[in-house]
Amino acid sequence: MADPRSTTGTATAIDGRDGFPATVPGLLLDRVSRSPDSVAYLRPDGERWRPSTWTDVRREVFDLAAGLIGRGVDAGSRVAICATTCYRTVVADLAIACAGGATVPIYPATRDDEVRAQIRRAHAVLTVTDRPVAATDILGIDGLDELATEGRRLLRTDPGLVERSIAALSPDDEAALIYTACEDGRTKGACLTHRGTTYGARAVAQTGMISSSDRQLLWLPLAHVFGRSLLLMAVHTGVSTAVDGRADRVTANLRTVRPTFLGSVPHVLEKISRLERDELGGRLRFVISGSARLSEAVARRFERLGVPVLECYGITETSGPSCANLLGAHRPGTVGRPLRGTEVRIADTGELLIRSPGVMTGYHDDPAETAAALDAEGWFHTGDLAEIDADGFVVVTGHRKDTFKTSTGKYVGPTALADRWRRVCPGSELVVAGELRPYCVGLVFTTAPESVVAAALEQLDARSDPWERIRRFVTVSAPPEADDLDPTGRPIRDRVLARYARLVDEMYANGRRAGQDGSRQSNAV
Repeated sequence: MADPRSTTGTATAIDGRDGFPATVPGLLLDRVSRSPDSVAYLRPDGERWRPSTWTDVRREVFDLAAGLIGRGVDAGSRVAICATTCYRTVVADLAIACAGGATVPIYPATRDDEVRAQIRRAHAVLTVTDRPVAATDILGIDGLDELATEGRRLLRTDPGLVERSIAALSPDDEAALIYTACEDGRTKGACLTHRGTTYGARAVAQTGMISSSDRQLLWLPLAHVFGRSLLLMAVHTGVSTAVDGRADRVTANLRTVRPTFLGSVPHVLEKISRLERDELGGRLRFVISGSARLSEAVARRFERLGVPVLECYGITETSGPSCANLLGAHRPGTVGRPLRGTEVRIADTGELLIRSPGVMTGYHDDPAETAAALDAEGWFHTGDLAEIDADGFVVVTGHRKDTFKTSTGKYVGPTALADRWRRVCPGSELVVAGELRPYCVGLVFTTAPESVVAAALEQLDARSDPWERIRRFVTVSAPPEADDLDPTGRPIRDRVLARYARLVDEMYANGRRAGQDGSRQSNAV
C-alpha cells in the first residue's frame, strides 16, 4: 500500500539519459528518421485537409529556422508567438527551437498592453503574430513565407547552418518562457528547459496508450502547456495531428478529421459531450481532460458513449503533465498517478509538491517568486491542495494560492480584480465567482445606482484580459455580514460565495449567452 502522503512514478528515470532525445529538435529529427513519409499534420484548406509528411515538416522547419538565424536569432534568443494555433505556428515554434532560440508563447486573446509587457520583459528579439500589436520587431504570420524563402537562400550556401545550431543545444537550455498569473494579478515567466518540455512527451509515450497509428485534433493554444505537451507527444510518437485552433470549429472538425483521441479542457468537453458517437468522428478511443476539474456528469456522458475520460494534472511550472489517469488505471474523481519519473508529496499544509525533470528552473528575473515556489530539495510548491489515496491516485481538493481556473483553463486572480474594482468604484466591494465555470460573474456590494456600477465594470473590463471580465453581476444593497469579513473589513470570498450561492447559480442559469457574445446582464437584490 502506498504512503498516503507521498508517491512516485516508476523509478526508471526519464531525464534525457533514457535513450530518447531530450531536446525539441532531437525529437523532431528522431521522428523524421523513423517515419519520413508518414502524415505528420493535417491543416484545413477550404473544404479539405491538406497533409504534410514528417519529411515535409523537416524541410519547412529548417527553411524557417535558417531564416530566423539570418535575422539574428541564435542560442539564448527568445522569439514570441502571439497567434491562434495553426500549422504555421507549429512550424514556427519548432523552427525557433532548431535555430537555438526559446519560444515565448502568448495567449492570442491577451490584451495588447500585457502582450507588449511580456515581449519587453522576455527581451524577445522578434514577435510572430496574427494581429496588430504596437511593438517593435513584429512579424505578421503571413511574413513567415518570406522569412522561409530567405532561409532557403541561406541553406543553399551553407547547408549545415541549422544542424550546427541543433548540435550546440543542451537539454538544459531554455526551450520556452511562458507567463502565468500571480496572485496579485501580475504575470511571471516560467523558464522551461528542453529536458523539461520533452519529458512529458517521453513519459506519456511510455504508457503505451498511443502510437503512430493514432490521430489527434489539436486546437489548444500553444501558450497552454497542455497544448504544447500534446504537440511534442505527437512528434515523439508519430501521431498524426490535425491542427485548427478555432474553438468554434471543434465539433465540425471532429466529424471530418475523425481523431482517435482528443485532449481538451472541461469547457469544450461539456459542449461536445452532448454529441452522439458518430458526431465525434466515430473513432474516438478516449479523451484527455486537463487544466481544470471536470464535472462527473460530463464524464458520465462520455462513458455512456464508450469513450473514457482520462483526467490529468499539470501546470505551466511542470512543463505539462505530472499525473495522469491511464487506460486500465483510471479512477474517476482523481487526476491519476504520477507519470514515470515524477514524484509527488503532500506537505503538512496539505499542499501538493512535485519533483520531476519537467519542473521549471525558476521564474524569469523574479528571485523572490522562485524562492517561494522551489525549495532546496527541488520540490515545486504547486499552490494546490491535494490528497493521495492508498493506491497512489492524486485527488486535487482546492487551492492555497489566491487564483482559480475557469472551465476554459484560464487563471483568474479574484483578489487582484477586487483591488482594481475599489479603485474604479470606491466604497463598494466586488466578489468574483467563476471557478470551473465558462466565465466570471460578480456580486457587487454597493448602494450606488446600477448605471454607476455598469460604468465602473466597463472601466474594470478595459484593464482585464477577456477571461477575467465580469459577464454578469448582481448588486447587493446590504453590506456583507460581519462573519463574512476579514480583520481588515474585506469580504472573505469563499464565505460570501457560499452565502449567495443561489444568486451565483442563477446568474449562470439565466445568462448562458453572456459568456459567448460578451454582453453583460445585471440584477439587484
